[in-house]
Amino acid sequence: MNSLRVFFAGGLTSYRALFNWLNPWAFVSILVAYPVFQTMYFVYLGRAANAANDTFFLVGNAFVAASVAGMFGMGQSIGGERRYQTLPMLLASPASRLALFLGRALPAIVNGFVVAALSYGLAAAMIHLHIPSVRLAGIAVALLASCFACAGLGLCIGSLAFRTRSISMFADTLSGAFLLVTGANVPLARLPTGLQTLADYIPLTHGIRAARALAAGATLGDVLPTVGTEALIGIVYFVVGVAMLRYFERSARQAGSLDRF
Repeated sequence: MNSLRVFFAGGLTSYRALFNWLNPWAFVSILVAYPVFQTMYFVYLGRAANAANDTFFLVGNAFVAASVAGMFGMGQSIGGERRYQTLPMLLASPASRLALFLGRALPAIVNGFVVAALSYGLAAAMIHLHIPSVRLAGIAVALLASCFACAGLGLCIGSLAFRTRSISMFADTLSGAFLLVTGANVPLARLPTGLQTLADYIPLTHGIRAARALAAGATLGDVLPTVGTEALIGIVYFVVGVAMLRYFERSARQAGSLDRF
């Protein structure tokens, strides 16, 4: 029961501190306006280049918006503890490490889902694109799996806070790479073979593929294996992230660097 309280209350408190809810415009400008304009940019670029239809770019960039919220939210919820020198006190508590850090994942997943849904809805309205509502439920399932996978990767990034002053560099690099490598804006078949192979092992790729198939008329049963692969990738990243947290914490204690920033 105590672990559940730490999981939910700790995660919510960390999330509220991360986005500074005293000023909700920080959320609107960074996590709503930016991804909408990014989507519109690639939609019109795709039209000019005759590269793909509007749905291709709308779905891809909505999922990228979810990745940014998931990775930054999860990563900064740990990195912020180090920056404000509250991490030693957090780790000194008797609470379960698993509950402490995985509790940060739930708000990141929900936040990523909401950001992607807003980005998708607003951009679709701006370009007058309509996808039948019966297909949206399946796309939501694929999106949820992708948000979960991105939060797992964010946990891995957050663990690097034990070794570096800022994790933004890693999150920024990955979010930029996701625009290309996941097939969000470039068909995977047009990428070099090495990047196509890499795409199979990172978040978003399988979720975007499933969502596009659903938007084209496939059923959830048709893409369930693809969605399952996306969820499995998330589980792997979470396991790796927890292992990295334990290793870096132990190393920081041995080096006496846990409270240095």
